[in-house]
Amino acid sequence: MRKLGLVALLLIGCSGNQISSGDDDAGSEVDAGSRVDDAGNVVPPVDSAVVVPPVDSAVVVPIDSGVVTGPRRDQVCMRWKNDRMNRSEGTFTGSIAQCQPGDVTAPGRANALKLLNMYRFIADLPAVTNDAALDVKAQACALMMDANNALSHTPPTSWTCYSAAGAEAAGKSNIASTAGVEAMDLYMNDRGNATTMGHRRWFLSNSLGPVGLGSAPDGSCAWVIGGGGRAGKPWMAWPAPGPFPFEAMSAGGFGSTIDVTGWTVQSDNINLGSATVTVTDAGQARPVSVTQLGANYGSRYAIRFTANGWTSQAGHTYHVVVGGVTTPITYDVEMVTCP
Repeated sequence: MRKLGLVALLLIGCSGNQISSGDDDAGSEVDAGSRVDDAGNVVPPVDSAVVVPPVDSAVVVPIDSGVVTGPRRDQVCMRWKNDRMNRSEGTFTGSIAQCQPGDVTAPGRANALKLLNMYRFIADLPAVTNDAALDVKAQACALMMDANNALSHTPPTSWTCYSAAGAEAAGKSNIASTAGVEAMDLYMNDRGNATTMGHRRWFLSNSLGPVGLGSAPDGSCAWVIGGGGRAGKPWMAWPAPGPFPFEAMSAGGFGSTIDVTGWTVQSDNINLGSATVTVTDAGQARPVSVTQLGANYGSRYAIRFTANGWTSQAGHTYHVVVGGVTTPITYDVEMVTCP
């Protein structure tokens, strides 16, 4: 049976004894609630309450088939259906036996990037691009994961098909023991990573992009660390505010929905260390359990909350309030079916 293990990475610049890529530990000198930008400047926390209203206005969204217009709900379902229509992995041109990383033929890498950007669109984040140089290193990483039938962010030089480029990518990537397109859903469900939810948080990071994508038959790497993204959102949530494809609740979970693996809220500058969460459905309380997540996996702060005795239903709207923080967060998740 093919392994489906996933491993997450810490954000560059985190402090303490957690594993990190890079040498910058400036984060250890920042006051709670603040963050350090790439220029070394301290960015203070946001003070005003953040409220996201339902999105009903018409929008224009580019997709593979062109540009379409319509309400946000229609656009979300359009992206969910169109971007998932072709999930071909392409063909691996390398050789595991001969330690040749090769590449993946079209449309494998493009399909993986398309799914990543679909998820970011649903979360109201800008699309990212891939970088050819990072793709080459990520491809060497994918070869190593497949050749050793194992996952490691710090592969030893004794590994079969070891290369410096592959090891560098391993230290800066989400990694999976599946091919690259399939891995996208697994990262967003993030089953088995209850203390960090790191894969999802990196994909929903303000700083993400450009990325590097490498894929072999049973190993893939998505380079996520060190990006130059400037999305600037005060917080991100998954399931995301507004219309949300109900089908996304179970994608990549192998039976574990997001109600089980966890809803998440993350922020670069809102300290969620004492956060509380209330969820209601048509005024009825839906109890949840809240977990503080490890710092600096794609965002400095994050929480996870799971459903206690209930499951999300299509056609329902869930009102979420995150309290116990200096910047209260309030949003609605409208579960829509996208057949």
